Amino acid sequence: MNLTTLSQVKAILELTETDWDGLLEELIAAVSQRAGTYCNRDFEKKERVEYHDGGGRYLYLKGLPVVEIASIYGSDSWEWDGGSLVPADHYQLLNAGMVASRFGTWPYGPKALKVVYSGGYAEDEVPADLEMAARTQSAYDFKRRKDIGLESVSFPDGSIQKVSSGEFLSMVKQVLDRYRIRPHG
Repeated sequence: MNLTTLSQVKAILELTETDWDGLLEELIAAVSQRAGTYCNRDFEKKERVEYHDGGGRYLYLKGLPVVEIASIYGSDSWEWDGGSLVPADHYQLLNAGMVASRFGTWPYGPKALKVVYSGGYAEDEVPADLEMAARTQSAYDFKRRKDIGLESVSFPDGSIQKVSSGEFLSMVKQVLDRYRIRPHG
């Protein structure tokens, strides 16, 4: 899923012609993919299936924001058709995709909890700061398309140096850090 649109990137670049639309679409897709990889998540709103370990106090779902939990099954043998449906009143969805067991810790063993839920953002629900970060990075990547990897250029009367910004601009990285999912142990 793209985190911004062609028209939004063209607006920041003040482009009206369509000559660069193909390249801009590719850059938007690449920036969105890099952002998802950096944040350890898939931003697209869809139904998801995750397997979690029992024994802990919380299950940490990755498809944020979590819209609805359809079901949680437990099976130490990983045979889900014969697994036990965990009643909805035995758990509670907390903020940040945490699902708490009402009885302290989750039963079952390693990867023995199957959670089916919907989560993520629809394209028209991407938070404004995340969309702007993707838009800004896409525009920056477009503007720098002719000087890929350039660090410095020398001229007879001086030189120009460009500091490499890394994978993301500093301000973009700060926004992405707010959406980054860190592994829970």
